[in-house]
Amino acid sequence: MADHFSNHRNNTGGNLAFCIDIIGQKIRSRGATASLPPGPRGLPIVGYLPFLMFNGKNIPLHRQFTHLAAQYGPIFKIRVGSQLQVVVSSPSLAKQVLRDNESIFSSRDLPLAIRVWTYGGLDLSSLPMSQDWNSMRKVVLREVLSNPSLDRCYELRRSVVVKALRELVRSGGKPVGVLELANKMVANATMAMTWGGRDDDGDVDNEEARRLCEEVMALMEKPNVSDVFPLLARFDLQGIGRKVAEVAGRFDRIITSVIQKRFDGKGSLIMDDGREMKDLLQVLLENRERSGAGSPLASITQFKALLLDITPGGTGMVATVIEWAMTELLRCDKAMTKVKRELDDVVRLEGLVEDHHLKKLDYLDAVVKETFRLHLTVIQREAVQPCTIGGYAIPKKAKVMINAWAIHRDPRLWEEPSEFRPERFLDNGRPLDFVGSSSDFVYIPFGSGRRMCVGFNLATRLLKYVLASLLHSFDWKLPAGEGGSTVDVSDEFTLIIKKKKPLTIVPTPRLSCSDLHA
Repeated sequence: MADHFSNHRNNTGGNLAFCIDIIGQKIRSRGATASLPPGPRGLPIVGYLPFLMFNGKNIPLHRQFTHLAAQYGPIFKIRVGSQLQVVVSSPSLAKQVLRDNESIFSSRDLPLAIRVWTYGGLDLSSLPMSQDWNSMRKVVLREVLSNPSLDRCYELRRSVVVKALRELVRSGGKPVGVLELANKMVANATMAMTWGGRDDDGDVDNEEARRLCEEVMALMEKPNVSDVFPLLARFDLQGIGRKVAEVAGRFDRIITSVIQKRFDGKGSLIMDDGREMKDLLQVLLENRERSGAGSPLASITQFKALLLDITPGGTGMVATVIEWAMTELLRCDKAMTKVKRELDDVVRLEGLVEDHHLKKLDYLDAVVKETFRLHLTVIQREAVQPCTIGGYAIPKKAKVMINAWAIHRDPRLWEEPSEFRPERFLDNGRPLDFVGSSSDFVYIPFGSGRRMCVGFNLATRLLKYVLASLLHSFDWKLPAGEGGSTVDVSDEFTLIIKKKKPLTIVPTPRLSCSDLHA
């Protein structure tokens, strides 16, 4: 017994020494490997969350991130609930995330509301990168949202925009909420291009579909404790998941009905003049039929999820950018005069803006780019495996946020960065475009690489068309007693950076063409 006890004691001592040696090696090796980025200390369990939400000054999140970057550097970490978040605020670090390590940061941490809305994360922007994902992405970029495809359904979006312009003329100069107007025009135009809006059985309920999209976007914008503490997601403490599921169910019934009519051969789209028009849904269905059972689109649920990338996804962003552009132009008489003069020279006062005019509107293009620069939100990614960014360790599952708002307003990169100056995109020698092709990553409105927004072509074409139509068809002024310098430009952080106080302005028709007064 004594020998047995002695042997056990010796083994225990040996095991303890072995463990101490292993721990010592870990501690010593830690100094030789990358450490986590610096960052502010948080509280137990909740981390830095209370300081972000209750800072006493109601500072939006993107501005708080910019202030923290000034203190901790262009890459820092914060813990929000149980999540580790890393915020990047420089072009070189953004390049490391979006291009140099694109395959590692190919995932997104899906909020509960988005996961429920997209059939469990089956839409193109949520799915992990794979062969099926790559096949669907090619279908969307090369066939559905390509320039030829968008050209073919121009009359669909034109009819919606012209109808909205006529309603504005008939309103008799009443004040208009720009965001509400833009949301209606963009959403209706998008749905008209996607599934028409008329078939041989009557009107598709686009108004109901648009209202449901607005309702679900409002739910997605609400802070959700389930996203900060994923272990609590099953309880859905705020009921956001249940509310999204209810809205998603009603929206699903609409698109299921539209698709079924096409399957039954009852949904050929007929325009007012009797011509048959091919919309984006028809393009998708034809691709699905050609590809057969092996196509990822063979699943009807996957097919419907892909439609969500086209219909509600970008309409809120496009409408918000239109509101910001109108805000900035009303505050800058010089820019408003220039864009109006360009429209008069290219389009003339005898007619409406048409799609073919857009390529000639260089200053309008610069206005849109400058608006994106000033009012862009953060770009989010999630690490699928550990890596190193900027010399710091980024663990697997860490959420990485690129503060594009800070990059686009960095005084080291932009002259007078807080000023609205569209000319910077005309005079600059560097090619700065919407698709993130700039090699120095100083301008990334839609991200970069294969994970950039697939709807950028549709979004920018529709944005410029609606904005140009509003500016050319009407003169706009603030309600009596308000001047351009008094326009409120305070913002708030949601899924996108929105105006805190919606813009309300008064339209006065400036064209006499018959299309506008029909």
